[in-house]
Amino acid sequence: MSTKTILKQCLGIDVSMKKVDCCMAVYTQGLQVKVIATSKFDNNNKGLLKLQQWIEKKRDQTLDLFVNLEATGVYHEEAAYFLYDFGYKLSIIQPAKGKQYAKSLDEKNKTDRIDAIMLARMGLERNLTLWNRPSENLRILKRLSRERISIIRDKNALTNQLHALNHSHQAFAGSIKRLKERIALAEEHLTEIEGQMRELIGASPVLAEKIKRVITIPGINFVTAATVIAETDGFSNISNRRQLVSYAGLDVVIRESGTLAWRPHISKRGNAYIRAALYMAAVSSIIHNQTLRIYFNRLKDNGKPGKTGVIALERKLLILIYTLYKNNTDYIMGYPSTDTGDNSH
Repeated sequence: MSTKTILKQCLGIDVSMKKVDCCMAVYTQGLQVKVIATSKFDNNNKGLLKLQQWIEKKRDQTLDLFVNLEATGVYHEEAAYFLYDFGYKLSIIQPAKGKQYAKSLDEKNKTDRIDAIMLARMGLERNLTLWNRPSENLRILKRLSRERISIIRDKNALTNQLHALNHSHQAFAGSIKRLKERIALAEEHLTEIEGQMRELIGASPVLAEKIKRVITIPGINFVTAATVIAETDGFSNISNRRQLVSYAGLDVVIRESGTLAWRPHISKRGNAYIRAALYMAAVSSIIHNQTLRIYFNRLKDNGKPGKTGVIALERKLLILIYTLYKNNTDYIMGYPSTDTGDNSH
């Protein structure tokens, strides 16, 4: 195909634990998507090297190559870092976004190859946000914060088991002893992880200064700030408030059809780790943050359920963290804040 007829080229990649399915496609002046080639490679260093060689054979060297990759747990990360380091323009989309786009194509079949073609087409037709590789400190910080949340969940489950066992008939002492030991071990690990998080942040003066600014928000502690910043890669791939709220799954969904209307709710199609970190911070802010407490009480007075008010506080806290991090400023009590999702920082 003549290079003059090509407007854009994109590589779509569907990732699984063991394989990466790829589709190289182009967008022509006739506004058509043309599939150039498809292939499959192992999701390891050897396979990714073969993928890179395949890309260079199939791509048009006169045009930038865009890569559209769907986030798949942690399995997409090796491919993402590998391709980014080669200088390709990489976008990483959430599965829900890819699923919505696939529905618009009315594609009834679903295979890894079809998904790769869909992702390539999406990259051609949409102006996707480009992904920026996070620093090594932020990458490790994210791992630590996720490990911490996992241990907290395990500890809560163990605590519930212990409570039930203590109230059972003639509970076996050996079982109680082991549960207490497991809870103590979880607490030990949590202390160790938080220490490692503090050490990691302390090694980066710029990051340490930004987190110092963020925790001036009443209700936001060190761990919450570190978790939100790590999960957003230091907001490096966030360009505005609306995008941030959507990324966290705290955006409000409204459904209406004719005379029917459903109660508005948050999408939850986003980063659950951010929502988990912000929940307790939102509850704490009702006590410790006068401005947000007034806002929460006003929502209650207007008939909003308590859960709705807490979610609204989560959204406000998220935007406050983003604003202070970006502007490198301290929190000012009573300063007007908004969660309208505008494009300002």
